[in-house]
Amino acid sequence: MVALAPYGYKLEDGKLFINEEEAVAIRTIFDQYVNTTIGANGISKYLENYGIRKIPRQNGKNPLFDAGLIRKILKNPVYNGKIAFGRRTLEKVHGTRNEYKQVEQDEYLISEGIHEAIVSDEVWQAAQVKLKSQAKKYEHVNKGKDTRTHLLSGIVKCPICGVGMFGNKCIKKKKDGTKYKDFYYYGCKHRQMIRGHKCTFSKQIREELLDDAVAEVIVKIVSNPKFASMMQEKINMKVDTSEIEKEIDNYQKELRKSHSTKFKLIEEIDNLDVEDKHYKRRKQDLDDRLYRMYDKIDELESSLIDAKAKKQTIEAEKLTGDNIYKVLIYFDKLYKVMNDVERRQLISALISEIQVYEEKQSNGQWLKSITFKLPIIEENLNIDLDNDEQVECVSLLEKRS
Repeated sequence: MVALAPYGYKLEDGKLFINEEEAVAIRTIFDQYVNTTIGANGISKYLENYGIRKIPRQNGKNPLFDAGLIRKILKNPVYNGKIAFGRRTLEKVHGTRNEYKQVEQDEYLISEGIHEAIVSDEVWQAAQVKLKSQAKKYEHVNKGKDTRTHLLSGIVKCPICGVGMFGNKCIKKKKDGTKYKDFYYYGCKHRQMIRGHKCTFSKQIREELLDDAVAEVIVKIVSNPKFASMMQEKINMKVDTSEIEKEIDNYQKELRKSHSTKFKLIEEIDNLDVEDKHYKRRKQDLDDRLYRMYDKIDELESSLIDAKAKKQTIEAEKLTGDNIYKVLIYFDKLYKVMNDVERRQLISALISEIQVYEEKQSNGQWLKSITFKLPIIEENLNIDLDNDEQVECVSLLEKRS
């Protein structure tokens, strides 16, 4: 895989050099952020209005600087001539077996780089101060607005646009100024224009109604006489890590070979005859090989860390799955005494997505189907709720196998 330089730089002989054509946008982004009151969204519009667009690269075709990219640029210490270590880490995507995503870390190590900075220390520091102050301001503004845990937030999907619906609180006042009881509901986040999308689904689904229906479905599944024995079998199953262990072993072997080659190259460089008329060329050749070997070792060490992390995740996922299976055996009793945070954690670990109808059904229900992350059912089935509503239940892992 070919490494790509950060936007604003070009990569030559393994080193970063400023790409002046691209650096114009980077300097403009920092200048506008530090010297005006506009934020990332405002800067995105500013760049578009002044015709400053991304120069196409092989890793992306979108010519626009969106707000998300601008925030990443403002946070990236590479533009201040620094190198960051541990800015991102791999985390497993919930509901998948071997899919991972990069997650930005709040704390990481910054070291002086050997490349030229695009923005000065003064501008960089001013941008970081503003980023932190805006983050605190956002936290302060939103703190205490709604401390309720919405059990199905993001898990229940909009029947029109398919995005996650989120829990909200509706506060209404009577004519005398007193408040009605707070009304909690799930609504589509795209009801308002977001990133160019607008959804027509304007219904408000009462949280209590949908939460209770989902719990009722799970209770009916675990009430099956065969359920406890099936769960016990799954708890006793061994997790297969043989493939990832082979991968780890291969990386370790390659690392040993690479380190051996590195030491031989260092020895060859030490043994060169400075009186040899080809000394400079030979040393340059060996230096280049040694430099490439260090790159290879870095890549192998990174791959080895990732592989070990994957193995730990697989084993942790098995342990998590076992714990969930144990909880499910006694779901009916435990769910009643769980607090909302614990219920949310269980639901998130158990359910991939929930589908609802576009219109409330004649019996008052919205729940259409539930897709489970874990194979708690052996085949797709329909569950009858107490109000004669039928809910389709699907096991995601069963469908994939």
